[in-house]
Amino acid sequence: MNRWFDYYVGVPLMKVLRPLSKWAREESGPPKRILVIKLAAVGDTVLLIPLLRSLRAAYPDASLHWLVSSINQSIAKTVPYVDRLHAWSPKTIMGLFLLIRNLRKERFDTVIDLEQWSRGSAILSFLTGAQRRVGFDTPGQSRASLYTSAVEKKFNQHEILDFYDVAGLVGPLQRDVRLELWETEQGRLDVQTRLSLEKKGNTSSKKILIHPGCGEDGLPREWPLPSYGVLGHWLVKNFKADLFLTSGPEEKKKTAQLKQLLNGQARDWGGKLTWDGMISLVNQVDLVISGNTGIMHIAAALQKPQVALHGPTNQKLWGPLNSRAIVLQSSCPQCPCLRLGFEYHTRDQSCMKRIDVEDVKLAVQRLFDSPPRIL
Repeated sequence: MNRWFDYYVGVPLMKVLRPLSKWAREESGPPKRILVIKLAAVGDTVLLIPLLRSLRAAYPDASLHWLVSSINQSIAKTVPYVDRLHAWSPKTIMGLFLLIRNLRKERFDTVIDLEQWSRGSAILSFLTGAQRRVGFDTPGQSRASLYTSAVEKKFNQHEILDFYDVAGLVGPLQRDVRLELWETEQGRLDVQTRLSLEKKGNTSSKKILIHPGCGEDGLPREWPLPSYGVLGHWLVKNFKADLFLTSGPEEKKKTAQLKQLLNGQARDWGGKLTWDGMISLVNQVDLVISGNTGIMHIAAALQKPQVALHGPTNQKLWGPLNSRAIVLQSSCPQCPCLRLGFEYHTRDQSCMKRIDVEDVKLAVQRLFDSPPRIL
């Protein structure tokens, strides 16, 4: 949800609804119809899956629903613990009213809102009519007043534990943070088709995926392309690497530029794969190198060797949950600086530039020299 709209519309609307929320009687007893709200992003979606598994185990007879967006819907539809998905896609006021009407028809008794700064999701949880609504009381965001119970958003533990803290307000849950993802037949087919069409690559070489981008607003979290270029040449020379360059559709120019820096010694798959295809590709490669973005969590869920490059992001809050990951943190004295994900102290790549190429090479070497460690 747009942060400008969320603030200038969400804050006044919360003030109007706040008195009404005080009249509501909170639901008691185990939940029977649960709505989980998590709209974005892909990394958060991957981290949410263990909680959904725990909810299903704790309430096997409950009907478990999930409100998703176009960003995470393709991954959400593969999760077996959820009975039904609802898509947030209103582009007009009328579309928003229809969404609220459809959610109210479901007669949820419990809403678990796992958005962290959005007032819109807090308002929506109230408008569902559910008598038990739980979410984050995030400092400075004035969003907790429409919940029946809230927990303060912490900034000293991993986000996956924050999710459990919120859902724990509903009732006791077994905390099991093992990540899971599921391949689809379509994802496997997409990768196999592209590989067969390209007909290149040494089958004995290391397959290495480089994902240089970090999304539309993620430039401060991205390692510079020239650094990736130097690393890529080293990977080809030392490991006969079959390099795969990936990105979302909006960042395919970056993979094209990186392929040029590598003198064409890479497969440019930027913007060419769905998330289903990305999961299948990650499942086939020997190593993933990226910043802190969705692909990092996908690699962690699939327990792939990975090098995760962090600057503004805090590995304690958002690091990969993977025993086969090496995290390299920028030496920038002001990093990490993010708490909610958008409070960058600089909008350029100066933080990430402080991660030395030689350190990344050493991390790669360590991963290839070490035997696999299974969780």
